[in-house]
Parts: sequence; C-alpha cells; structure tokens
Amino acid sequence: MGETFRQVVHLLMGLLGAAVILRLDDQEALVFVSAVLVATFLLCDAFTRGYDLPVLSGVMDEAERRGKVPLKGGIAYAIGALFCLAVFGREYTAVGLVTLGLLDSVSTIAGLRFGRHTIRGSKSLEGTLTGAVAAALALIFLVPWWAAVVVAGVAGVVEAYSPLDDNVAIQVAVCLTLALMGVVVTVF
Repeated sequence: MGETFRQVVHLLMGLLGAAVILRLDDQEALVFVSAVLVATFLLCDAFTRGYDLPVLSGVMDEAERRGKVPLKGGIAYAIGALFCLAVFGREYTAVGLVTLGLLDSVSTIAGLRFGRHTIRGSKSLEGTLTGAVAAALALIFLVPWWAAVVVAGVAGVVEAYSPLDDNVAIQVAVCLTLALMGVVVTVF
C-alpha cells in the first residue's frame, strides 16, 4: 500500500491546496501557504528528532519513502506554492497545484503498473503520458483546452527530466508557461 497511499495523499494535497487557495483572497492565501510551510517544517523537525506523534506518525509511516527526510516533499510543495503565489498569483498557483497533484501521482501509479519504456531513471513513457493526460483533462475546467494540453505537456517533460525537486519545478514551470501564454484562469 505504501507507494499508492503516498500518491493518493500527494493527489489530495494538490487538489485541496488549490481549492483552499482559490477560496481565499491574495493576502489570506499567502498566510495559508506560509502557515503550511511552517507547520510542515516543524513536523519534519519533530519526526527527524524521533518524536512519535499520535495519528501523524502512522500516516507518515505509510506515506513517506524509507530513508528519506520526512516531509521533504511537503516542504518543497509549500515552497513552490509560496513562490508561485508571490510571483504569479492565486489562480496560476492553483493550476500549478492541480497539475502537480494529478501529474505526479497518476504518472507514478501508472508507471509502476504499466511502465515498460524507461525514459529517465525510474520514469516511464507510459507513466508520464498517463499523468499528462490526467492533468490536461482536469485543467480544462480551469483554462482553455489548448492551454491545458500545453501546460500538461510541459509539466510532463519537467516531471520526467528535471533534476530538481518536482514539487517545486512542476509548479514553477506551469505558472511560467501560463504567464508566457497569457492564459486567463476560470474560477467557478
């Protein structure tokens, strides 16, 4: 259950983060993401020091990869969101979080189950394409269909080939791509 559970948590955090950010104004969104960053750092520190936190320790045992810094991905996620909020605004940040959550989780699950053609490290062509399609299908509710396809494609390439932490790199790449295309995000 480890990797599947981890990816479901990843997906939910991306979608939940986007939903919360879209419901707040700019100042509230900055405060929210800053609070998430601080809380995630404090939890990382507690786990690194060996503290056992009720409920959270059990979730961490299932959601974190063995031998990795606990919540490193969560800290990178919050740093990427904070940067995108400060530079690009709430709407683009929400698109970045949706893309990150869907692309990363779906590509990992599909790659583990159906991946046959390795493109880099443990990344498979099948996983990357499935993740990009899933992201594009979700993004058509936020941006024009053609922008959803471009953004998902760029994010797929970044996820597969970037040597940087994808929790930051995907968000920044998505926001930069949207800005360069001048896309308007539709918020319901």
